[in-house]
Amino acid sequence: MGRPPLDEVLRQLRNAGEDPAELPLCELRTAVCELEAEHGGTHAGYLCEIDPRTQLWVRWQGDSHEFVRLAPCEAPADSSDDVCHLFTGHAPGHSWEMAETSCD
Repeated sequence: MGRPPLDEVLRQLRNAGEDPAELPLCELRTAVCELEAEHGGTHAGYLCEIDPRTQLWVRWQGDSHEFVRLAPCEAPADSSDDVCHLFTGHAPGHSWEMAETSCD
């Protein structure tokens, strides 16, 4: 996977004010794309919330990766329990519409 090395992920989380010791290490070592399983292009994995309007994500394609700060998706949901857990401008399909599978 093109997910960056664990030490780089930890450095980015610390720079964002997170304490990596409080996060499950298994989640940091696994490349999990949170977009629709059949999407094209770049994969994206959520790392942490920096503030209510900014999240830290890692995006990758092949062996290339980048850390980006993105605004959360503000799509209106059908019920108060549904909120999209992705970023503004993500590929079609909000998180509440997706099956419990992810792309690699």
